[in-house]
Amino acid sequence: MSDEATTTTGVQAPRALVITGTNTYPSDGRPTAGNFWAELLARLRKLLGDLVVVTPTAYIPGPLLAMRRFAVQRQILPHQWWDGVEVYRPPYLSFRARKGLRLGAWFFHRSAARTCRRLHASRAFDVVVGYEFRYPAYAARRIARNLGLPCVSWAIGSDVNTSPGRSAGNCALLRGNVRGTDLVLTESDALRLAILAKCPQARNVHTFYKGIDLGEMRLGAERRPELRAKLGLAEGSPCMISAGTVVKTKGVHEFYEAFARLSQTQPKLRAIWVGRGPEAEPLRQQARRDGLADRFQVTGHMLRSSVLEYMQAADVMAFPSHMEGLPNVVMEALACGLPTVATAVGGTAEVLVHERTGLLVPAQDPAALADAVGRMLANRPWAHELAVRGSRFVNDYFDVDKNAPVALEILQRVVRREPPETPVRACAGVRPGYLPVEELQK
Repeated sequence: MSDEATTTTGVQAPRALVITGTNTYPSDGRPTAGNFWAELLARLRKLLGDLVVVTPTAYIPGPLLAMRRFAVQRQILPHQWWDGVEVYRPPYLSFRARKGLRLGAWFFHRSAARTCRRLHASRAFDVVVGYEFRYPAYAARRIARNLGLPCVSWAIGSDVNTSPGRSAGNCALLRGNVRGTDLVLTESDALRLAILAKCPQARNVHTFYKGIDLGEMRLGAERRPELRAKLGLAEGSPCMISAGTVVKTKGVHEFYEAFARLSQTQPKLRAIWVGRGPEAEPLRQQARRDGLADRFQVTGHMLRSSVLEYMQAADVMAFPSHMEGLPNVVMEALACGLPTVATAVGGTAEVLVHERTGLLVPAQDPAALADAVGRMLANRPWAHELAVRGSRFVNDYFDVDKNAPVALEILQRVVRREPPETPVRACAGVRPGYLPVEELQK
């Protein structure tokens, strides 16, 4: 849009300055980092008067860049366009102290502030947005105050569920970010409640579902035979999958144990974890010890298009994570029409309703996971009915194309300095202050 862009209501569209981290926005070195957030920003860029992303990047001294471990850093450009969005990546001195986030947040802010002041002088932004409730939210609220602008911050998961519990300083950082932000948005209602448990006086915290790009998931079941052949999945051999970083907190060992239990009665069952991570090799070694190596696979890194192919070809998704904000993998599986079992953690129950759109099981309970997957495989018509209902639910409420205009409404409201306690729409198709899961449960 041009600088004089207006919304469909005739109101001039606001200009947004967005501050995010390297782990929550893509780059040439990390093309899948924060891709769901990037998808929302790419759509907002077409609706706003202007949108610029500032994502400070950890400073690595020149001689160290030659080391293999910093290969990704060499691929991060200081200024580029990403999917139509202008991105600046100033360097900052990084600290990895998990219990002492405030010092790192201060250096992150100092780096972002210089770039933001320069950009604001020439482009006159209307609102500052911070995505992720550690460094970016801290930088966004301080920069917004110094520039005399309103501020919106997003909480996304471990920044609320994990980091504040590691130290009193981290918890103070969270509370300061809530107090210093005009409007706080959370990825799920579970995160909103988690913030309110730590900041009970807050009245500016609301749930907003940004949604996902559903384009590649609307291809239908006609691709399934072709994809199964491509991925080496024989007809008559059921396949359970999961996806994500291969770490303990994603429940990878529970996934394997559930598969091992099911394999005792289903000799043709296959299990595939789509992703990479430090627990990949230990899982492969366990499968070899158990004589299941020919039926268990960890794929390694995959592009999102390839992950979706596995979802469209598989028979059931088993998502055993220990903690979540709002799991995009579950939304993708449902959108693909894949029968889904997931652990009842974080915001998962806001998109997957037990025995309505899928099955929920307790976290860290491989026996319950195996039982639920077994139910799905044993009753395919029922599992298909759940999957169809889940796919419709995600298409109705979790489509980024439908929810980007709602995000615009929220930014306009903040620019107009409306009362922060006034309810917002959590996504398209629902009234302010209500959740889509409440519609499904009627």
